[in-house]
Amino acid sequence: MSCALCLSSCSGLSTSFNPATSSQETTIYSTDREVAIGAAVAREIEEGFVVVEDVPENERLGGVLGKLVPVVGRRDLVHVAKVIDPKEKDKKPGEDVVNAVSLPGGYVYVFLDLMRHVKEDDQLAAVVAHELAHVVARHSIKRLQASYANIVAVVSAMQVDGRLAGGINAATNAMFFQYSQADELEADALGVKYLKAAGYDPGAMVRMLETLREYDRKQPIRPKYYGRTHPYVHQRIAAANQVITGEMSYRDWVRMTGEGADGR
Repeated sequence: MSCALCLSSCSGLSTSFNPATSSQETTIYSTDREVAIGAAVAREIEEGFVVVEDVPENERLGGVLGKLVPVVGRRDLVHVAKVIDPKEKDKKPGEDVVNAVSLPGGYVYVFLDLMRHVKEDDQLAAVVAHELAHVVARHSIKRLQASYANIVAVVSAMQVDGRLAGGINAATNAMFFQYSQADELEADALGVKYLKAAGYDPGAMVRMLETLREYDRKQPIRPKYYGRTHPYVHQRIAAANQVITGEMSYRDWVRMTGEGADGR
């Protein structure tokens, strides 16, 4: 994002209580701006992918969304969930897109392949609850604000001493990596809370993560990357188990502090 775009998106500092995170949060983006940003990206997604019109799949997703929205805590947003699929020209033979994405302002997109991999509605609810948690906790907006602060810091440093910019940029990027991992774990924890409140089995979050792990294990092994922005799936499983049970088993402690041979 350019400095000009960052500046044009700002609408002044404000502080409000976010029930999702149970904390006072300072933001430079109003709810209206948050929704506008999400709507702009949503248009790009819907132009770049096929919005699936399959009635059973949409009814299934809509039913899950309808049960979760009342319990997530942000009544200032209109939440929308859609099923999407890559266009035929973009599909790779034998490669499924087992993923979901959320956008600021209440948008959730679930790929058709993920819908088909997740057989039980409780697991689908875990996927949607996780994505809604990103939305209501304003994770994307917070990262956007952090990016803006990063740009300002680097530009200011360059004005003082050009050599400082690289170090500040590296330090801020390191903060982003940690922050993103915290986002994922918080979204899982909030998702468990939403599942329970909506009448779903909170253990479905763990089962959903185990489903994703099994899918990942069938994919080519990726080299270990110390700058990775997401926690490993086995770490997410351990953290979710702790949220559900209120304690950490030895097995989950090993999961949190170590990693599997394939880094997953």
